[in-house]
Amino acid sequence: MAHNGSSPTTIVRLESVSKRYNGTAALASVSLQIREGERVAVLGPSGSGKTTLLHLVAGIERPSEGHVQLAGQPLSSMSAGPRLAELVGMMHQQLDLVPHLSVKHNVQAGRLGRWSLWKSLLSLVSLRESEMVERALERVGIPEKLHERTSHLSGGEQQRVAMARLLAQQSRVVLADEPVASLDPARAEDLMDLLVSIVTESGKTLIASVHSTHLTRKYFSRAVGLREGTLEFDLPVEQLTDEALKRLYDIAPSLP
Repeated sequence: MAHNGSSPTTIVRLESVSKRYNGTAALASVSLQIREGERVAVLGPSGSGKTTLLHLVAGIERPSEGHVQLAGQPLSSMSAGPRLAELVGMMHQQLDLVPHLSVKHNVQAGRLGRWSLWKSLLSLVSLRESEMVERALERVGIPEKLHERTSHLSGGEQQRVAMARLLAQQSRVVLADEPVASLDPARAEDLMDLLVSIVTESGKTLIASVHSTHLTRKYFSRAVGLREGTLEFDLPVEQLTDEALKRLYDIAPSLP
């Protein structure tokens, strides 16, 4: 989102970020700058570090080396709470919905990071900010599911509940880990249409890990390729060639 006619500000910055688990590098010295309002696809084979990258930006994981900044502030100085919730929200591959709770309470959970403990506890017995919840469900196309138990919904409907929860959080950066991996191609496009229109109309930044090069070219402005934890490329989508993708996903034959 540009300010006073200036160019968009850098909302996410990674400086030489590495992440190791038990001595194994999941990410190795990755540097990235993402401007407000960009739509960035993170590509790469399984195990390349895509989810780790998203978790580092979300503050779920801390880097082993390097620095992550959100809106010019070190992520290391932020704890879970209103400031972090205002900056970044994440849609996990498993969605992280609570199946036995109603749709309205799952959507309302998007506000928990902004609330005090007392208000959060109250929210479990009385619906707070109900208009906001209803608007979010209207926006994702399932207003009639407000009182339904979440476990009774289809997979596509549960994806929409997760999107409504992100809408309710109103964060500036939306992270999505394989948001449509479990859906058939037609439903995947429907959900991507919805996700991209939501972030675009509100000037949010979208960073999503995706496997489909078709979806990448259709919905994203920039493609970041990860392979074995290192940055293979960082390109405008129109410069993303089939050769670059082949190199990214090519699995070298094992030596005898």
